Amino acid sequence: MTDRPMLFDIGAVHDFHGQTYTATGRFERARRDGTIATILIWRSPCATCGVPFTVTTPATSSKFQPNRRCQKHKRPGQRVKGATK
Repeated sequence: MTDRPMLFDIGAVHDFHGQTYTATGRFERARRDGTIATILIWRSPCATCGVPFTVTTPATSSKFQPNRRCQKHKRPGQRVKGATK
């Protein structure tokens, strides 16, 4: 495990600009320096089509800026307009 406390855990619900993300799982991986990082898996509906997709974030990260769209509709740097589905 990491030496920093996890800010979110499985089942956590987080709202990001009106889009809801739910933590559905976690796994651990080794960092380059050999320490272990816990990664959370988040599920949310795509802001464009509404199809659920997943995104991963470090469990100890205080910054939460996930993707807003699925792989099919990804548009890096483009803002989501209007309400999410």
